[in-house]
Amino acid sequence: MKRLEELERGEHLICCHECDELSYVSDPYRSGRYNCPNCGTLLFRHRKGLVEKMFALSVAALLLLLLTNYFPFLSFKVAGNTSEANFFTSAIYLFEDEQFLLAIAVLMTTIIVPLIRIVLSLALFGALYYGYLPSYAPFVLRALHHSLPWGMIDVLLVGVFVSMVKLVKMGTVIPGISLWSFTALVFVIAAMQVVYNPHPVWEHIDEARRKKGVI
Repeated sequence: MKRLEELERGEHLICCHECDELSYVSDPYRSGRYNCPNCGTLLFRHRKGLVEKMFALSVAALLLLLLTNYFPFLSFKVAGNTSEANFFTSAIYLFEDEQFLLAIAVLMTTIIVPLIRIVLSLALFGALYYGYLPSYAPFVLRALHHSLPWGMIDVLLVGVFVSMVKLVKMGTVIPGISLWSFTALVFVIAAMQVVYNPHPVWEHIDEARRKKGVI
């Protein structure tokens, strides 16, 4: 009964995803780390300006993704012949070469999944930035959570650099604008993952539901 009264006064109940320990956090909006008192697992991390940072990073990521897929990724010159390619045409070449699984992996990791994550972040944090809590916020939060394992563009970037080192022995490799924008995109998405914290958004959703009388 005492705990229920404390929760009604503003404490928040948090469940650890590792040991299922229930913890009461008196001030979840204070900047800092919140660890499980039982196993020490990080429950969540709160920083000020979450919405503003996520909105700005999402806009930057979208612009970089457009640049990455519009301009040539690299130019390869050998025996006087020069060929250019970007991520989309690379996937097409792999399909034509009947390497379907590799083509799908390239398409998913470089275009489809990053675009979905960026658009979802823009749709959610853009609305929050302008003071509106969208009804699709729970769906977006779940979708972002399930898309996290697909965020492998940093691994792809390492693979690209390894391939470039090998191609240098065969001819002249000229990095394009797309390579530099893709490198910047990797760092921007990494920053988004560090800043991203769904907990305050869920709290905002619960607060809106309580005001409407919806449990």
